[in-house]
Amino acid sequence: MRIIRIPLLVVSLAVLSSCATVRHGRYQYFPVASNPSGADVSVNCNGHVKDAGVTPVVVKLKRKADRCSISVMKDGYEPTQIAFKRTWSGWIWANLMMGSYALPSAVIDYVDGAAFDQTAVTTGVTLVPKAENKSASLR
Repeated sequence: MRIIRIPLLVVSLAVLSSCATVRHGRYQYFPVASNPSGADVSVNCNGHVKDAGVTPVVVKLKRKADRCSISVMKDGYEPTQIAFKRTWSGWIWANLMMGSYALPSAVIDYVDGAAFDQTAVTTGVTLVPKAENKSASLR
């Protein structure tokens, strides 16, 4: 019985110690607001574009996606883009600090994308009226 418990304990620790996956998962959520509100929001990750709703909205991004951006558009205003940069999550280092038995956990975090974070400068935008709208309002 003791022979079975030790390998089971080691396997359980390796699988359950995927720190980044357990801590924050495969997706990251970003609130997007605009001034004025009611702007259409779309997400482009690795060339796949999908509608995300109307501001204010919370956008879900895959942590693993290499190139992501959010487009904010409203009639009469210049479109605005928010670019994201994929960076390493600090939680991946927790796996590596646990020793060699946690290496499979680090691999799990890498494969499912939890080893990464998406970072942006801001997710709130002020929309700028298009030039033709400015000149029409001056008349």
